[in-house]
Amino acid sequence: MAPVCRRRIGRGPTVSLVVAVYGVAEYLPGFLASLDAQDYPHDRLEVVLVLDGARDDSPAICRDWAERTDLRSQVIETDNGGQGRARNLGLARAAGEWIGFPDPDDELAPAFISTLVGARDSDAGMLIGRTLIRQRGVVSPHPLDFRFQRGRRNIDAIRSPDVVQLSTHEVLVRGDIARRCWFPEDRDAPTFEDGMFIGRVRAIEPSCVLVPDAVYYYNKRAAGDSAVQTAWDRPGRYIEQLTDRYLPYLEATDGAPWAQQTVLYDLGWYFGVVDRGEAPNVPGLAKRHEALMRRLVEQLDAGLIRRAPWPHLSAAARARMLLWKGTEAVVVVDRGQVTSLYTRVPLTASATPTNYWERDCGYVAHGEAAERAYDPAHCARLTEQARQPRL
Repeated sequence: MAPVCRRRIGRGPTVSLVVAVYGVAEYLPGFLASLDAQDYPHDRLEVVLVLDGARDDSPAICRDWAERTDLRSQVIETDNGGQGRARNLGLARAAGEWIGFPDPDDELAPAFISTLVGARDSDAGMLIGRTLIRQRGVVSPHPLDFRFQRGRRNIDAIRSPDVVQLSTHEVLVRGDIARRCWFPEDRDAPTFEDGMFIGRVRAIEPSCVLVPDAVYYYNKRAAGDSAVQTAWDRPGRYIEQLTDRYLPYLEATDGAPWAQQTVLYDLGWYFGVVDRGEAPNVPGLAKRHEALMRRLVEQLDAGLIRRAPWPHLSAAARARMLLWKGTEAVVVVDRGQVTSLYTRVPLTASATPTNYWERDCGYVAHGEAAERAYDPAHCARLTEQARQPRL
């Protein structure tokens, strides 16, 4: 990492970084070095390290760093209770006017904190930096990178529901708001703790600032052993993720359009995993999951499903969701041509059952058969390619 000019004394707002540490000894030196390299005044920056019952060298590395760094630091040790509980413990001890939750296997660009803080305004509840993905030496944009195409700007989630925010690692949250929110502490659902926290923040204050020049490096592990990467192998991803995350999230946010778009973004990954046959083969899991997906989709607005802008949420996935909601027929159009017709009952001799995880949703016809059976007056219409997000 290149040397930076460190400003030791300043008058900016205080910032606390709460870091849950478990099993990341290999990555900690790079992460902690990136904190030391921050060019934000070090007397205004606090780091709260919560050692979540780690059994590797992480505790020793953290204690040694806390003794050497000129950043204000706290080291909290607790038994292993999961990331959500560890972050809540750290949040209760954090003193900053702005609070962030970076992951200890990632790295922050030297100007990450100073750039975010410099973009703040009096109304914003969150300052959102730009995540870049690093894997095997290659840097690539995050799937939500489109949000930064128009540069730094203020966003209101109510007026711009497509500006989805799922993670807390690249975000600073205003301290008075952060202290009114919390991370879920149950451990059966493997992900979306961040999404729940962000949802609570946005329900209090929907405005934020997008800051593309505040760069956060997400290190995607080559071994594929991070919590996010292994989540799809766990049954909880298909059951408790819905019962304990998405459904309560929609309830807590009163089903706001921005919350529904967040859920739709995540559901796109489910359809991809299930349709590719990559979901775990656990007896009874498919039936329970499909029933929960139907229940979840009932909470989503049909218009938002039709207009969902996410490229990974295919037209076939959106059509099946609309069939679940009771739509009689859904046509898929590509460049003005009818390509597929999804219906609750077969309308052509060539129609075949369409399913989700081997559970029937309805029927689908393709090509000329679909075009002949298509009745514009009685069909919901989808485009093959998702529309561009509205920014």
